[in-house]
Amino acid sequence: MAQVSAFFVARMIEQAMASIPPERLGPHTRGDLYRVAGLPEEGLPDKGTPETWLMIPDSSYHALLVAIAALETPDVSFHLRTASAFRCDDFGAVGFAWKAAPTLRASFSRMNRYTRLYNTAAPAFSLEERGDEIWWVHNRQTPPRTGLYLSNEGAMATYVALCREATSEAFTPLRLQFHHSDLGSTRAAEAYFRCPIDYDREVDALIMPAALLDEPNSVGDESIWRFLTAQVEETLPPDDDGAAEAAAIAGRGSSPQGADNAIRRTVLKQVTDVLSDGVPGIADIAAGLAMSPRTLQRRLAEEDCTFQAVVDEARHSLATRLLSETPYSLAEIAFLTGFSEQSAFTRAFKRREAQTPGAYRAAHASG
Repeated sequence: MAQVSAFFVARMIEQAMASIPPERLGPHTRGDLYRVAGLPEEGLPDKGTPETWLMIPDSSYHALLVAIAALETPDVSFHLRTASAFRCDDFGAVGFAWKAAPTLRASFSRMNRYTRLYNTAAPAFSLEERGDEIWWVHNRQTPPRTGLYLSNEGAMATYVALCREATSEAFTPLRLQFHHSDLGSTRAAEAYFRCPIDYDREVDALIMPAALLDEPNSVGDESIWRFLTAQVEETLPPDDDGAAEAAAIAGRGSSPQGADNAIRRTVLKQVTDVLSDGVPGIADIAAGLAMSPRTLQRRLAEEDCTFQAVVDEARHSLATRLLSETPYSLAEIAFLTGFSEQSAFTRAFKRREAQTPGAYRAAHASG
């Protein structure tokens, strides 16, 4: 059964209670809405981390959205107001990865990997290039269900909120389209998205200019990159102000001092920087270093290592730091280190440390 994080459910209810006109609310409305969602009437405790969040069936979530919409009819906008309040920090490592991406194109690519951490009902998204436009397409065909359609509108609004945080408040799509018919939210949607909204189309899609998605993101990238690669600087020998590294990449061999592991160091940095996109292939890293995969393999062999060994080292080094220095859940750390499933991350970690990630965190956590 598909599920949705109760964290998002609570945000929807609290936003509705704060913004719907008081005359439309009864003395027990808040409790009634929590009950519709199958949650305690008094609400939820602190959200904690994703792996500890309560999940509810998507059918309950959709029923809740319909109940809130009934309080706002004929002009429905609570789901858009809730989405507009989301920030990258609300999404833990997902927001971390979104910020770390150098461009919105990379941000969307990363987000596709993380969606299921928060909403197992979420369909696959795809980033499609169509001429000079980029379509963020919602690939889901379902029976008619008003609550689902409200959820889809809220999801698109959340992506726009993240785009505005990563670039600027001025971010505006070219247009937006939905598979469903107008739900009474057109006026609010046009005001929020600042673009034309089309209904009764083949798929849901957020449509943006391709050039905009390739402009640099304005937040987080440099500081997050430093965090992801700081452990490399701490564990490898100095490289004589980068001269050895540059010489190795240029093919001039090693300098007498400080040149040990020059290519390994460089590859380790490159791999660590992109792990949240998934594990890179040797061809991708070699291209970034302006050499062929075979040349890169030979250079690494000269330093008595392999590409796979460097990848494994990067993943494990980043994992130990995230476990000891951040509150991210094991599921989030698995994704940030390039694993598709937490179970695979746990097995790989245990092979190197002879203990589980949870045990390592308990023994090494800061503070």
